Amino acid sequence: MNKSLTAILALGLSIASPSIATTKQIVTSIISENIATILTNQGDNISNAFLSSPLNNEQLIAQSVARLKFSWRSAHSLELVAVATKFIMTAKTEDLAALVVLILSGHDIYLVRVRLENTGNVPLRVYPQNINSYYGNKSTSVIPIPDNRFLQPGVLNPGYYIDKPVIFIAPYGLSLQRDVRMGYRDNSIEVIHD
Repeated sequence: MNKSLTAILALGLSIASPSIATTKQIVTSIISENIATILTNQGDNISNAFLSSPLNNEQLIAQSVARLKFSWRSAHSLELVAVATKFIMTAKTEDLAALVVLILSGHDIYLVRVRLENTGNVPLRVYPQNINSYYGNKSTSVIPIPDNRFLQPGVLNPGYYIDKPVIFIAPYGLSLQRDVRMGYRDNSIEVIHD
């Protein structure tokens, strides 16, 4: 009973003030009484101790996998028509002027469909800005569009995917099939490009 109270007190100390609690107190509070006795007799050496739970925190962290499968394809012509129509119908004069300047500068707006699938076992934060298009020796990020028909920033749970269009600006006349590659960049996630 005294050992149980000591373990509870040690756990409370380790949570309330980690600098006060010793390694022995923290370990004693999370393992069985028999192992605690062995540790008490062996000092702070816990290499030979067996934890009472099947996995410790380091093992759980090691098993966490942040993995994203990324693929893309050309958007259907109907999707492109729908986006263009909505833009023309709702655009302000300055937006139309910016579009004309863009086209006169030799650039065009490209619409592609991306699929992001969480193949890991932890939720992932995904952002449209992390998607790049590559052509020649240049690259550009996609442009976030505040419209739910387009890819929005959000959390993607394990086993789920999202399939939405994105747009990017690049030189006029690129062939999406031949000249363009797409990729997702995030150093905290293992990305598999399909």
